[in-house]
Amino acid sequence: MTYRDTLVICKECGKNFFFTVEMQHRLADQGREVTVPDICDACKGRTQYGGKLHGIIKWFSPEKGFGFLAQDGGGEIFVHRTGVPLTEQGTLPPLEEGQEVLYEVLDTPKGPQAVQVRPFQP
Repeated sequence: MTYRDTLVICKECGKNFFFTVEMQHRLADQGREVTVPDICDACKGRTQYGGKLHGIIKWFSPEKGFGFLAQDGGGEIFVHRTGVPLTEQGTLPPLEEGQEVLYEVLDTPKGPQAVQVRPFQP
């Protein structure tokens, strides 16, 4: 299938956003249907995920205490162990490559960082 960048107007907020070739390939690689979204990622998070953003663990090292998430809208975002709530046992929950998570974004002096990172429970 041939993909191309598509300009879309969000039905929720009215802002323009691009449905990029990269996003289309990511959906296809995940085995999901490649359809043009009708709302932007920000609105999707507010409506579909209770105000949270959705992403996938790209990698996370408990030993190093940090890693990166692949954002649904494209790109990556840094996650530090302090942005991951501890389990009831006081340990970091396992964050494995490919695992779906919900998170919030905090603007820090070093750039945006994922916080309140929790495993996604559909």
